[in-house]
Amino acid sequence: MSGDEVFALIVSAIIGIVGWRSWLGGLLLLQPLSRKPATQFLGWLSPLAAGAALLFVLFKWSSSDVRDAPIYIFFYMVMGFGWAGLWNLILPFAGLSFRDDALELDNDSAGLAIAGSLVGVTLAFFCALLGTGVMLILWMVGAGITRVADAITIDRDISAGWRAAGFFIGSGLILGRAVAGDWHSANETVMDFLAHGWPVLILWAITLALDKVCGPTPQRPAPNSFMFGVMPFVLLMGISLGAVLVEGSW
Repeated sequence: MSGDEVFALIVSAIIGIVGWRSWLGGLLLLQPLSRKPATQFLGWLSPLAAGAALLFVLFKWSSSDVRDAPIYIFFYMVMGFGWAGLWNLILPFAGLSFRDDALELDNDSAGLAIAGSLVGVTLAFFCALLGTGVMLILWMVGAGITRVADAITIDRDISAGWRAAGFFIGSGLILGRAVAGDWHSANETVMDFLAHGWPVLILWAITLALDKVCGPTPQRPAPNSFMFGVMPFVLLMGISLGAVLVEGSW
């Protein structure tokens, strides 16, 4: 490993520790009187699932000089740890906090949405700034339009949590596929991203429509979680998987 790579490794480890401190500290130290098992389960499962997905990609689809070198597998895992930690630090500014909303307020809807965002940002990791930046911008604009963050954190609408998870994971799949490839140059990477990542806008528009139609109303303060949450989640995942399959492999 070069000196620059060692420096990046150290910085990523530090950012990861800082970014995950609140998440893990909340799981280990907070003891609310009525912690829902599902919230605790999501808190442990989603980082493990994200890490397993990253490890699978590194072993299955990375270049031979990476997958045949354990030191570079370790390097990219630490980089992913740091990037996800940075996401944990940024996400509260977008209206979602795992410690505050999911753990301290014992909000399963927030836990579900944030767990989905963690998996999504991991799927978009291999060109992290492009993929994660677009995902974050789309989420923040959409939340401003539909009030979905309030539905999750204030109304505790579990169906909104399912839809948010579907958006995050689905957009992570599309954007991660869009930045796959050989990365010959920064310009080619951006052009590939635009050429292959545009279906995320369709996913986003459908998510906005679902949030408008399926959100809580005075007549329906607690929407059915299966009909208005799980089914839209399946739809969003189907759309994103279909977009990835249509693109095919590089």
